[in-house]
Amino acid sequence: MPWYWGDLHNHCSVSYGQGVPSLVLAQAAEHLDFCSITGHAFWPDMPMDLTYQDDFIGMHLGGFAKLQHYWPHLTKQLADANQPGHFVTLPSYEWHSMAFGDHNCYFNCDDPPLVNASDPGSLDEELRTLGFAAMVLPHHIGYSRGHRGLNWDAFDAVRSPLVEIFSNHGCGEADDAYYDYYHSMGARLSNSMVRHGLTLGHRFGFIASTDSHDGYPGHYGHGRTGIFTDHLDRSSLWSSLQNRRTVASTGPRFEVDFSLDNQPLGSIVSRREQMMLCADVVGNAPINAVELVVGNDHGWRVRQLPVADLISEFIPGRQKIKIELGWGFDRQRSTWHVDASVENGHLLGVEPCFRYSGYGSERSEPREKILVCDERHVTYICEAIANPAGLIAGTHFNSGGTQAIVLDIDADEKTNINIVCDQYCSKIRVADLASGSIGASVSGFISPSVKIHRAVPEREFSFRYQQMFRPEKSDRGYIYLRFRQVDGQQGWASPIWFE
Repeated sequence: MPWYWGDLHNHCSVSYGQGVPSLVLAQAAEHLDFCSITGHAFWPDMPMDLTYQDDFIGMHLGGFAKLQHYWPHLTKQLADANQPGHFVTLPSYEWHSMAFGDHNCYFNCDDPPLVNASDPGSLDEELRTLGFAAMVLPHHIGYSRGHRGLNWDAFDAVRSPLVEIFSNHGCGEADDAYYDYYHSMGARLSNSMVRHGLTLGHRFGFIASTDSHDGYPGHYGHGRTGIFTDHLDRSSLWSSLQNRRTVASTGPRFEVDFSLDNQPLGSIVSRREQMMLCADVVGNAPINAVELVVGNDHGWRVRQLPVADLISEFIPGRQKIKIELGWGFDRQRSTWHVDASVENGHLLGVEPCFRYSGYGSERSEPREKILVCDERHVTYICEAIANPAGLIAGTHFNSGGTQAIVLDIDADEKTNINIVCDQYCSKIRVADLASGSIGASVSGFISPSVKIHRAVPEREFSFRYQQMFRPEKSDRGYIYLRFRQVDGQQGWASPIWFE
């Protein structure tokens, strides 16, 4: 079955944020398979200290009121944008809580209600009483308990089969995970995070989402979810989400085959003394770390798996090459029209790595689009902003402003890539990219730039591993996979449980 990729948690001007729903959905459809626009809806225990939090209170109450007003309009636009086989939408809203942590309510229908409650269990019960089956999924779970971190004592995997492990808040997996929390809400703490919940015996899969407020779903580097299912339609996605057939990613559309005794990720299998473990991962850059995390009710361990060495020698066959555009001076915006063609080889596919590029009053349609793609060439347009890192205090760890696509090419020594774009034209032999990248600033110092990344052979962007796994002698346990590329992008495959 194929993997489909999307963003289940992002915000726009309906509640508080940027971007009208029609533009948000149009942008999502250009580079994602599915999407949900999540409206801020309720906060039953919101702090109400007017001395210190007056602006904070006004922003949230205003956002909740806007969502109440626009909810019928938003759900209709989501329904109209839902095109099975091409692009799928799911309605959702966000329920905040100091005591229990924030949760998003997802629906497998077009016209769900907005329902408030004092706790996640009561919220789920009220929705079901009204005849609406929902998934109530916690997000940015790693904050301290009592300050919007997840309260594992109140967790129920029936209503919450998935947990958001990563977003632009950072990674809520464990203390040893990359991407710490640096939001103003505070530090991530161990007893709120994913691995603690698994050790308590809870069963849930992983998702990642942007939690962006810029109206750009799937912003590359801020979180995406991969769903393993046979069809791109709402009911199929819903079933796979409930069965934990998911991979969480910071950005890449990883292809993952992770199984234990031939049962896929998200499964519960009978424990045996020896169990066949298989792990295959395909990324869009060299994979430099793959780790098995194995745990039970008593604790966990992280085990490093062997990955391929990186070499500068050209290896004919499948290559992945990233074309990256942007940079430039502070607040400078660059617009690109690009045609990349393959000569004496085949273009097997293209992966867009698009990001939010800012809003203006003139913006009414997506500025990042793949216009043509076949086995010889791809034509696309995009708009990039100067990288905010280092220019704006407190910007996110992964908030570059460049735009990129990754070419998947079948190449030999005679294969060339021809790149034509604004103020840049080059014919590049793929074999010459084996040892390193090339590029140029198109108008001199501190001007927008083009970078053609190193050609990455299949042995480096893919990982394959098999072993006879021997679990510890305990009543039950779990195992999951996490993997990282040299560019810092990372993914997590949902656990498999054995008992």
